[in-house]
Amino acid sequence: MKKSVLALLCILLAVSCGVNGNLATYHFHYDDLFGSPQDVTFVEINPRKYKFLVVDHKALKRTSEVAAEVGAVAAINGTFYNMKKGGSVCYLQIDGQVTDTTKGADMKLRTNGAVVIRKGKLSVEPWSQEKEKIFMEKPGRRTSVMATMPLLIKDGFAVELPYYKGFSDKRHPRSVVFEKDGKICLMVIDGRSKGNAAGMTLDEVQQYLQSMDGGKGCRNAVNLDGGGSSTLWLVKEGVLNHPSDNSKFYHKGERRVANSIHALPR
Repeated sequence: MKKSVLALLCILLAVSCGVNGNLATYHFHYDDLFGSPQDVTFVEINPRKYKFLVVDHKALKRTSEVAAEVGAVAAINGTFYNMKKGGSVCYLQIDGQVTDTTKGADMKLRTNGAVVIRKGKLSVEPWSQEKEKIFMEKPGRRTSVMATMPLLIKDGFAVELPYYKGFSDKRHPRSVVFEKDGKICLMVIDGRSKGNAAGMTLDEVQQYLQSMDGGKGCRNAVNLDGGGSSTLWLVKEGVLNHPSDNSKFYHKGERRVANSIHALPR
């Protein structure tokens, strides 16, 4: 971890709003992080008080719309999908029912992470073609899986990142799910807004996650679909980040996506 990054994290501007200690939102704005402006928002959720679910939208719909339909308190956009036809291009399983499998040889090679929900409890786990075959044979009646890429952190350590020109090494908005201090966090890093938020490379996302809490960082983390899809929603407040799909730095530029992750009261 670069010392300059840690120093900047110590002087960040943060706004926190908690609900009985079980649901908290954090917003961080940096004028100069990784040599550029950055805007980061995440929701920290106590899994003992909230359960999680994956939703297949069936058609392209905004994350905020689906969140309201299912009665969620927090939501984030999901994994990669076909923007013309809809449907996930990564393995997607809802309560034991397989709705999509990982598409394409290239996607199979790099889809190495997953959000797995068992009886409402969420975990971030490694993924592979072999694991996908196992789940297809025995999906588990009360288990949901959203495969995605790449896995960022495993057991507190940075995972070696795959390199894909333009995706890995260029700054984009990012959506991330991570586990930290027994909590589940949904995070969006804004980007593509000159002077407001540049977005991060995958390596910078890793560094950022590991720098939290004086370098203690998070335990497990995985990257979701990003870019114009990145959306973080909270009940009452609405969309918390600044979706980039319409190239404006405000809360209304939300893209229609194929799937999403939601937190609901137990």
